[in-house]
Amino acid sequence: MLRITKTEDTKSMKKYLKSLCAGLTISTALVLVGNQVTYAEETNTTTQASPAVTSESSTTTSPTTSTTTTTVTPTAPVTGTQSLPSAISTPYSTSVSTASSALTAVDNIVDIGGYVNVEGLPATLSEDGTGVTYSFTVAYQRMHTSDEGQTVSDLLIRIPNIDNADVKFTLIGTRDASGNPVDVNVPMSIVDYYEADYSGGDDYGIPTAEELAAGKKAYTLSGNDYLQDAEKVKSYNLYTTQNNSQAVLVQVTIPMDQAKNIKYLPLDARAEWKASDGASTVRGYESACQSLEEYSNHTVTMNGDPENVGGLSDVSLITDEYVYSLSNPSSITDDYVKDGHLIKSVSNPNTYITPNNGDWRTIPNDTNINASTFFNYVDTFTLRRSSPATTYYAPVSEDMADQDVSMVQFGDVVVDYVIQGTSTQLQPSYMDTTLRPLFNADGSLGMYDAAENTSELPQTITYNGDVYNLVGPSATSLVSGLLLEGTTHVVYEYVLAPVPIPTPSTQTPKTADTTNLSGYVAALLAAFVGFSLTAVNRYKSNQIF
Repeated sequence: MLRITKTEDTKSMKKYLKSLCAGLTISTALVLVGNQVTYAEETNTTTQASPAVTSESSTTTSPTTSTTTTTVTPTAPVTGTQSLPSAISTPYSTSVSTASSALTAVDNIVDIGGYVNVEGLPATLSEDGTGVTYSFTVAYQRMHTSDEGQTVSDLLIRIPNIDNADVKFTLIGTRDASGNPVDVNVPMSIVDYYEADYSGGDDYGIPTAEELAAGKKAYTLSGNDYLQDAEKVKSYNLYTTQNNSQAVLVQVTIPMDQAKNIKYLPLDARAEWKASDGASTVRGYESACQSLEEYSNHTVTMNGDPENVGGLSDVSLITDEYVYSLSNPSSITDDYVKDGHLIKSVSNPNTYITPNNGDWRTIPNDTNINASTFFNYVDTFTLRRSSPATTYYAPVSEDMADQDVSMVQFGDVVVDYVIQGTSTQLQPSYMDTTLRPLFNADGSLGMYDAAENTSELPQTITYNGDVYNLVGPSATSLVSGLLLEGTTHVVYEYVLAPVPIPTPSTQTPKTADTTNLSGYVAALLAAFVGFSLTAVNRYKSNQIF
């Protein structure tokens, strides 16, 4: 049993191996060149095309999905408009490849297609709402032989070494005992490489579907990388004894204030160790393996120099034409990105970018390969034989390395209150939605509503002693909708309330009080009648007939 522990001997061995790696780089590079010349007729001699350069516009369009049978292509981000495309790419959009699984041997070589594909997903709001989660799907398959006498069955994943970053791995794709692809969702434990209790078997290999059902855990081992020892990057190792592609989801969560300075977070993944058996998993010099990064066109560092990590050691190297920024994501410019994905390497320029297909079950080959710089495993190790005794299942047009970025887009919503037809603000702007990633933690696009309450939509506003009444939103404003990159302004318009015109007072004349008058009249009338009767009676009594 081999037990890997972090002892003084191991530490000394690490230092020795670093020196050995640096020394072997030059010598093996010469060997590589010789091999490439010898087998030039067997490789793709197409010169690498210059990638198209795009620049970010303040009025670009929202991420959309342009789908063919085998690809998902998001478009550039959106700002300053509420006109949305009919379809929007989400972090978890996929399409199933229709590529044939049939493999045919040429000489003694069976082309298995690509070795590794890194596909960056749109960054999302973290689950707790306090940070940004950058996500990647990483698919890879092992190179192997008919007698299992030579294998490359590991993957070294490197991400920037960022303070306060939380890294999670989830196994999302494996195989069953018959080799069929199986979608899973299994959290992976991260174990330090030098603390791993390794027996020499398949302890830390990606479990099959049956092994997962039986309770086997999924692991990634951190470390075993001179760049991590130098605190330049964080490194994680995957191992497998299975054939065909498998996949993990890598999530890097960074606090919001830090993420605002990192639009593109890169991830590099590459085959690292050539081994002489196919049954064990953990790879390294300790298990008698050969590092593929001894070859200068396969190392992650630039110029084939293991100690030269570009802008990490000399920031003056970080320019638009010369960006080596795996560990300095802020230096990745839009020149390196198209539709949210890398179009060229941010570290070693000899690393070719694998086309994304949105499907972990198949891995595409690299494109625009230059045979003079391409790391061709078949030719490097002279696998072709006229009288083959062994069949090699290996990539022929893929350099066994890939990179991509996860891109974050931020948006916020501000409500303005103006006099209709002017830019005069009647009151301070209202922050409806604070700056945040466009995508929610579940991958859906964020929404906003600027008409939920009277705080954001008052019916009247008093300004300089005058009252203004709400008319409604401006012609260019959407009161609610999808969150877009940049600041979305919702503008409410108001008009001066009409001032009431005073009307003249029309008082009704008082009516004379006739209550007592009628009494007086009645009394007078009665007195008059009484007097008249008395007079008549007196007159009659005084008459002489």
